Amino acid sequence: MLVDSLFSTDDVFLIDIDDGQKPDLKPLEKYRNLSNVHISCDSNISWGGGGTLRKTIKGAFFLLDTDKSWDYYVVLSGQDLPLQSREQIKNRLGRGIAEKTSYIRAVRTSVMSLDDIPVDNKKNECVLWGDRGHTKVFAKPGTINPQVDFAARWLVDVAEIGEIGHVYVGSCDSLLLKRREMYFRKYPFHIGANWFNLHRSVIEHMQKDEFAYELYDVLKNTFIPDESYFQTYIKNSPFRDNTDNDYGRLILRPGPIPRVKVFGMEDLPAIESSNDLFGRKFDLNHDARVIKEVLERAA
Repeated sequence: MLVDSLFSTDDVFLIDIDDGQKPDLKPLEKYRNLSNVHISCDSNISWGGGGTLRKTIKGAFFLLDTDKSWDYYVVLSGQDLPLQSREQIKNRLGRGIAEKTSYIRAVRTSVMSLDDIPVDNKKNECVLWGDRGHTKVFAKPGTINPQVDFAARWLVDVAEIGEIGHVYVGSCDSLLLKRREMYFRKYPFHIGANWFNLHRSVIEHMQKDEFAYELYDVLKNTFIPDESYFQTYIKNSPFRDNTDNDYGRLILRPGPIPRVKVFGMEDLPAIESSNDLFGRKFDLNHDARVIKEVLERAA
């Protein structure tokens, strides 16, 4: 439904599928032989680890090498839907082409010490810390919870276990921690949502920039690096002044725990009054009616 709602022969699409969840790919068959649609399947995407970041960077470089016509790299997930028409979305992004503006939320974090955060797993064995479907996140003994603060995300060392999608979060050894402390003193750590619209010039610069690969190496084993890599890169690059924090996503996070709310019909007034380009999360199993309303509105 997302691809159907946005599809145009004027644009290029890369659909990266998490095969670890064994999705039904029949709805995509009609796109397989189109020159402007590329479909990639893999099971090497693990929530909390570097999988999503790897795919996002590789996807950007692939599209750069494949097609010369696009202006914006728009990152979406399968639970996103457009809140505006395709024409309105392209017109909004088109306003930033001349200035090469990227639309990304990037916030500089505070600095935290590992000594200021209590140990979360005090047991002598790994414990299941989170279950995200095919991805299970385990905390090693003596590990802090990197979710206590955004600034704590680089205070842990994250390991991914191959194709099964498991992620293990453990404590940084002192040398790794020192390296990161020195690095982020030089290049301040930023964070934000991993949904953004990057101008092509950023991707072109990244592909040839040693700093982009160095930063990836530093961040790839931190917690949820896909929410910090592009933010930290841009804010420490020549593109720092060519950004707009209005990244065009309507995301509701009610309650004391800032988890993303799945949209229901009760959220339709907020959706209808929003000027954002896209909304997330939508789920047919949660409320198909609101999806129908949103797709009709964006048609």
